[in-house]
Amino acid sequence: MDAFSLRVPLGDNLINFIFLGSLLLLVAARFVLIPKDESIFKFKSLVIENENFTLYVTLCSLIHIVLLTLALFPFFNLVIPFYNSEILKLLILFIIIFIYQVVSYTLGNGFFLILGKNKEYQENYKNRYIFLFIKLLIAIFLCFIVYYTSIPKVYIPYIAIGIISVSLIAEWIWLMFFIKKQINLPGYYEFLYLCTFEILPALCILKLVFLGDKP
Repeated sequence: MDAFSLRVPLGDNLINFIFLGSLLLLVAARFVLIPKDESIFKFKSLVIENENFTLYVTLCSLIHIVLLTLALFPFFNLVIPFYNSEILKLLILFIIIFIYQVVSYTLGNGFFLILGKNKEYQENYKNRYIFLFIKLLIAIFLCFIVYYTSIPKVYIPYIAIGIISVSLIAEWIWLMFFIKKQINLPGYYEFLYLCTFEILPALCILKLVFLGDKP
């Protein structure tokens, strides 16, 4: 079997429920938690200490994880010997991505707090939200490509890898320049930060999803 073979084992009803339900929750959260007169694209005007905004970011993060899990699931060929259920595989992939996102976010922001850079921490928090919003749109786009287009299945894994890789590399490059500008750390510490909290975990997940166990 080809290493990048595509399968869609979930039923259409479940796929539609997860995808459309996530979009509905995202739209509802936008209008309930963020003032209607506030443009969601004017990121600098948002008050990050606001509890509603914090809750909105949390919901966006969860929705991003759900949609990314749904988009990557057709490539996830983990074999569970004792109970080979597709729902269980979906939950396992969700947990893996959830742990990665939480650990990366917590340690990444904690890095600034450990250095006593409270102002930089606030700026990093805001910028991470911008990247979260972009990655959320990418996850929606990937779900649409995987499940709702007639693109030949042989090309979809390469499209998914390309889009995810470009978005991650762009974020890593930005973080590198942000750290250099705001904290002025030696290049060794920048590289260590990116490898520990960003690059290595992301590569492990991509390897597990696209080059994991084959049935």
